[in-house]
Amino acid sequence: MRKEKLGIQEQIEHMNSKGVMFNIIDEDEAKHFLKYNNYYFKLKSYAKNYNKYFEEENEKYANLEFAYLMELSKIDMYFRRFIIKMTLDIEHFLKTQLLRDFEQNDKENGYDIIDELFSKHDYIKDNISRQDKNSTCSDLIQKYKDDFAIWNIVEALSFGDFTKLYRIYYQKYPTKGSMERFLWSVRYIRNASAHNSCLLNSLKVPYSKTIRPNQQITKFLSEIGISRKSRRNKMVNPVIHDFVVSLYVFNSVASESVKENTMRELKELMDDRVTYKKEYFEKNQFIKSYYNFLKTIVDYYYDLSV
Repeated sequence: MRKEKLGIQEQIEHMNSKGVMFNIIDEDEAKHFLKYNNYYFKLKSYAKNYNKYFEEENEKYANLEFAYLMELSKIDMYFRRFIIKMTLDIEHFLKTQLLRDFEQNDKENGYDIIDELFSKHDYIKDNISRQDKNSTCSDLIQKYKDDFAIWNIVEALSFGDFTKLYRIYYQKYPTKGSMERFLWSVRYIRNASAHNSCLLNSLKVPYSKTIRPNQQITKFLSEIGISRKSRRNKMVNPVIHDFVVSLYVFNSVASESVKENTMRELKELMDDRVTYKKEYFEKNQFIKSYYNFLKTIVDYYYDLSV
């Protein structure tokens, strides 16, 4: 069933009817925010993190201020920005790792593995060809397009296509420290962040998709003192799972100096920005429990890096 188009005043009225309150941010401020800072559909999605109750057959949110939705949207923005930065670094260091392992591998000449890549995923050739005239890699592509080797093709591959090459290489040449089993999670959360999708709007079940937590990551979480109950409850959330996996990959492949700077940035985000208005979330046990879960992991990696 299609829904009616709502103007900003009608959006405010609709939120009022659903129990959203305007005690901290008044309705005029809320209208300005919805007009110039964020849009209704996206902002309202964060309300899924709050419980509901029935009042005369009308479903309403419990203890939900418009200001809480605003703050969650801002935290989510900073979270996405951090993820984009971290996953760009992951891409760089995965390429560095792949080429380092290749250089030490006498069984691979660097061309055969690319032939295998194109044989299994022929569309990648087309993806590269589309860049040969209008990308920063145009000169490289035109020079090597008929005879790519592993050491030059990595500059022309999208991250998604690079993960295909990475998997093929390490499945053919198993090497200690390879990360192929984690790539899907890194790619998923990177794409979601790059497309500006909401990440923190679905902390409560049910989730839009089911996920089976990675056993190696689950073991790691156990080793740093996170309880079985907490692991079981939190790691079935797709966004939380993929963020934790990406954090694990980053700390496994990045250089020491990059790890130190990045983990300091993440700790400041968790300790300062996320808690800037922590009183907003004192009554929301879901949000608080996720924060405590992630903070344990962040603190562990921060302590290792400094």
